[in-house]
This record gives sequence, C-alpha cells and structure tokens, in this order.
Amino acid sequence: MMFRRVLLLLGSIAVLAACGVAASSGGTHPQVTVPVGAAPPTLATQAGSQLPTTVSSVPRTTVTIPADAQVGALVGGNRVIAIGDSVMASTSRRYSNDMCDALVPLGWQVEVDAETGRFVEFGNEVLDDRLAAGWDVGVILLGNNYRGDREVYLLQLDRMIRRLSPQPVVLLTVSEFTPSRVEVNEVIFELAQKYDNVLIVDWGATTAADTSLTGGDGLHLTDKGRAALAEQVALALGTAPRTDGSCLASDFDDDSSGPVEGTSTTTTVRRPNRSTTSAPQTTDPDTTPGATDPPSGTEP
Repeated sequence: MMFRRVLLLLGSIAVLAACGVAASSGGTHPQVTVPVGAAPPTLATQAGSQLPTTVSSVPRTTVTIPADAQVGALVGGNRVIAIGDSVMASTSRRYSNDMCDALVPLGWQVEVDAETGRFVEFGNEVLDDRLAAGWDVGVILLGNNYRGDREVYLLQLDRMIRRLSPQPVVLLTVSEFTPSRVEVNEVIFELAQKYDNVLIVDWGATTAADTSLTGGDGLHLTDKGRAALAEQVALALGTAPRTDGSCLASDFDDDSSGPVEGTSTTTTVRRPNRSTTSAPQTTDPDTTPGATDPPSGTEP
C-alpha cells in the first residue's frame, strides 16, 4: 500500500482559515509542503514572522494537496489513535477537546492516548495495550521530552510505525524550543523517507512561524495553539470514509507529572507499567546538571 508523503506547513491561523478542511467543503485544497532538493522558501513571508535559527533546514516547497491524497481517501475505516505527551493531551476531551471537535465532524472515531511528561517509549506502551483494538490511522506527537539519545528515539519511533503499518501514520514534528529538538525532527524526516505510509505534519515549523500558538516556554499550547494543532491533523486526515464519528474514551489519562500548560518541572515521573505493580521514577537528563539543554527542555 503506497501513500504520498506530505509535510503540512500551515504557518498561521490565517492560512488555516483560508484553506479550511478541503474534503468537507469541496472548495480550495489545503496548502502543504513536500521535501525537495532546492532551498526552502522564506517562511517569514508566508507566516508574517521570523523563524528562530534552530528550525531544521529541511527543504520545503508549498503545494496543494487534493482530497484524494488525504488519509481519508486512502483507508477503509475511520478509527484514529492519537498518541502523545502533554502537548497532545491538552487537545484531549479531558482538557480542550479540540482534537475530537476537529475530527469527529469529519467522520473519525478518535482515541487520544496522551499523558504529561512522556518520553518516546510511551508510544509503544500505549500500543502494547491498545494496538489490538484495531486502527485505520495512527497520529504520533512524541519527542518534546527527549534524553538526547538519537538512536533510542529512532528505534522506538520506528517500532511504532512498523506496528501500525501498513495503515497511514501521521508524525508531527516538535517545537524546536531547545537545540536538541532539531535532532528529534531530523529523525522524523528520516523515517518519512523510509516509510511510504508516513505523513508529516510540520508542527515545529508552524509554531516557529507563529509564537502565539505556544506559551512562554515555547512548547505548551495556548488556546489558539490547541485549535491549530487539531486543525492541522484534520487537514491531513480529511473526511473519513464513514460518517459514524465519535470521541472515544482513553485509559491513558495520568497527568500526575504536571499540567499541560506552563514551564517545566525538575523531575518527570514515569507512569506505572500496566503489567507490574511498581512505579519507577525517571529523571529527565534535560533537567540534570551538565545537560545540553536548559531546564525548560522538558515538559511537565
């Protein structure tokens, strides 16, 4: 099964409003970008603001994506599992509910399995528990918490993709609020080249172009940011092949590591493994002395 890889780069709410969800209106197709060999366009011109120098230098050219290239046209079912940390969790129904508000009207059945302070391996913990439920699309936003080990991050994310394949997997890049997150995004772009069923929503470039989408830590989302994140996922998915959309319950709702807003704490508490009775605690290297990034490099 082959899919077209795209990078959604919608830099501002103005672009979102102009494009809309194409399949739901039958009007203008949403603007996307695809990786090419030339230098990237000037995003400041597109978004009306300057990008920080940490944004990954992945060449991008803006094109249009027709409805038949959106995920909804490539699958037979409408079940979506969205996996993430506090950034994704903030769009879940226990907070703003923006993800369901954006996807359910398009016919998607959406389960948001996201908790605060989670590292990349959390995604495979979720799949250990939920993969057998059957999913037509996977959406992953993990990497805001990062130990600086590129190989571990790549192996864990690669395993998630393989477990969800051959169905489409939508990977979101992370906001590059510290230099190490450039490395996270480079891994994401690398995996998009490896797998034909992987699509990228370039959230990192979007938040860099519009700082009003995140709070003072450059990571956690404002009300505007949560709505924009959900809308970008909706633009990637388009209209589902079925109409019985719903917002599904999730058992992954442990936010004891901290809130979905504000600055970071010094310690990240890992959730208990569901197969054990122990509750190990892990300290994020980003918050320890000698770490490459400052304390704000981890989310609560």
